[in-house]
Amino acid sequence: MMIALRFIASLAILIGCLWAARLITASFALNLPAPLLGLLLLFGLLQGGLLRSEYLLPSCNPILKYMALFFIPAGVGLINYLAIFSQYAWLLISVLILVPTLGLLLAGKLASQGRFYD
Repeated sequence: MMIALRFIASLAILIGCLWAARLITASFALNLPAPLLGLLLLFGLLQGGLLRSEYLLPSCNPILKYMALFFIPAGVGLINYLAIFSQYAWLLISVLILVPTLGLLLAGKLASQGRFYD
């Protein structure tokens, strides 16, 4: 009985953060996803010491235990389109490797010239 109450309480904390984030995004018409803001609220509560991580363990452990099941459909989707990926492999490699590399090199070059300051 006590385990069930702890699970419900910890799940209520998680859902409360999401609900508060939805309320904030709706009230202020923010273009920020409510789940992302909810995670930021939860992070702030944990870092501020208002909430201890032990309170969240009863609901977070089962969620993390079965999280891999949520990624199986994405993996199956990748396998379904494997022929398309192999056809455009050079484009994917260039987008995933060359573009970030060029962006980092350009940012490093501009930062080394001292044009931008914090």
